[in-house]
Amino acid sequence: MTSTASGRRESPSMKPFLIIWIGQAFSLLGSQLVQFALVWWLTRTTGSATMLALATLAALLPQILIGPFAGALVDRWSRRRVMIVADIAIALATLGLAVLFWLNVAQVWNIYVLLLIRATGAAFHWPAMQASTPLMVPQKHLSRVAGLNQTLSGLAGILIPPLGALAIEVLPMQGVLAIDV
Repeated sequence: MTSTASGRRESPSMKPFLIIWIGQAFSLLGSQLVQFALVWWLTRTTGSATMLALATLAALLPQILIGPFAGALVDRWSRRRVMIVADIAIALATLGLAVLFWLNVAQVWNIYVLLLIRATGAAFHWPAMQASTPLMVPQKHLSRVAGLNQTLSGLAGILIPPLGALAIEVLPMQGVLAIDV
């Protein structure tokens, strides 16, 4: 809380949180778009439903296995550092795969490894962001922020598949990966 000239106390501004939230929203949408595009690219390239299932498993399994422990670890560590390290690890792995596509040497196993790295990073990033929200947002705005997060999640579910499919059609795969880097 901050004091004004009249001596009354004001609640902290939402502006710092909204700046972070907007950046995280774009990051989330970009990450989900790239994940969808990678899974779809594997399916289209191999023509295999098994590849679709394995890619989806690689994209979700780390979050399922690490998720229960990540929250407890995030509570012990610096949340800001967790988010930064997770974002950097995901970006570097994605950049590495983009280079492999650019050199035309990317293989299926490279994509599985990237999906595992991305899901592991997300398993730590999301709890860190969730735990940081109440520290940045005034109590009276927490329900609004929950509504914003739910709206973002719903929009992502609707927009990501067609945008991912469009991205694969108009961009080379390294261009699609660059969306998230």
